Parts: sequence; C-alpha cells; structure tokens
Amino acid sequence: MGQIAYMADTGMMLEAFSLSNDAWDKLCSAPIGTLVMPRTNWPAIPKTSIRGLRFFAHHSGYPDKLPKPKSYAHIRLQIDIVKAARELGFQANLEVYEPNANTPSWIADVLIADKNGRLVAFEVQLSSQHLDDFIERTSRYKKSNIDVCWLISEKPVGERLCKALCYKNISYYKETGQFLGDDGDILTLNIEIPDKNAYPESLPLIRLGRGKHIKRLPLKDAIHGVMQGFPKWELPDWKWVES
Repeated sequence: MGQIAYMADTGMMLEAFSLSNDAWDKLCSAPIGTLVMPRTNWPAIPKTSIRGLRFFAHHSGYPDKLPKPKSYAHIRLQIDIVKAARELGFQANLEVYEPNANTPSWIADVLIADKNGRLVAFEVQLSSQHLDDFIERTSRYKKSNIDVCWLISEKPVGERLCKALCYKNISYYKETGQFLGDDGDILTLNIEIPDKNAYPESLPLIRLGRGKHIKRLPLKDAIHGVMQGFPKWELPDWKWVES
C-alpha cells in the first residue's frame, strides 16, 4: 500500500494523490502489469479506500512479506506535507528510498530539497516508538547528509518521547532542577491528531518548543521555516529564530 507506482513500459513515476480523475479511472481499468510497485517490481493495483483515499497495492500472490500499512492519518499528512512544500517552490517527493542501496537504511516519508541542494526528510510518527529508534533513524539520515524533521502526534508520541528524554537526561535535572525533555539532535514538530483513522478537515497548528519559547504555526509555515533553518537548538530548548 503506497502512493507511488511506476509505468511498467516507460518507468514513469505516478502519484496516486496527484493524478487527475480521468487518469486514475484509466489506470483502474488498465490490464494487470501496466503498473509496478517500487523496488519489488510486482504488479501494482490502483485502489480507493472507503474514505476515498487513492493508493497502490501489490497484486495478490506477492511471495514476500509486505510492509505494515500506514494509517489513514499518516498518509494524509504525508500528502499535505508534499503539497505544501511544492506550493512553496521546493522539490518534494513521497516514499523516497535511500539511493543505490540493495537494502535501504532509510525510506523517507517525504524528502524535500531546496534550490541549494539541502535535503530534509520529514518523518511522520503518529505511533509510539522507542527513543533509541528516534536516535537510530535520525542517525541513518545524517550519514546520508540529510537533515530530519519529525512530525509527531502530541499524544501519545510527544508525551512519551518527552518522558523518555527526561529520564535519559536525569543528570541534567539533578544539576539544574529542570527537566530536559527535548534533544538537539531530534527536531520534532508536534501536532494534535487524536485518531489515526481519521483526519481533520482543517489541520491544527504545529507546535515547536515549550514554555516561553513555544511557537505555533500552520503546516505550510512550519515547512517553510524548517527549510530556512529557523528552528535553533539552544540548550535546553528548541527556539524559532527567523533570520
């Protein structure tokens, strides 16, 4: 299940969300084998979910294990990130695999490039993951000279990540009397999405930072700021510094 497929005869990449209605209808009636899935080259089937979300799926009979499907909200947020980035004039693509790797160490939810060639992976994380996974996955991108911005749900991901960082940084608390719930190597933008199986008609504001340094802004402005390098880490806080 994904947003990307390729024309088997030409190799042209197609995005389920950006195709016209006519083009989508034609693909739905095309013979099996017209489309193939990324990397596996297995025949792709265009489908539409009960909520009206278009996507591509592996045709039946695929012999290997398929990746765990992403939630409805996860995919919708990915699409909105791509649309916003393109409206801002950036090059942006969904589901980008590490190039020239038989077994990729990363697959970016969204990869955005500015005119100078700087790359930023925007990773949507609406389900809890261990702090070590945040650290390891961020490190993989850094090794490829790619910056990372995590878009995480306030609950449960944001809350649990904050608790894990406070525990990891207990020595900072003992020295200063302040809990340290953020990390200079893990840039997170927090968003209120309480249900992974639903998606708000109007996205809530994105949050960066805490306390007196908190910044709330629309998704498009958040993407623009990240690409401009506005989020700055100054122990113990992330700050939004427009230069």
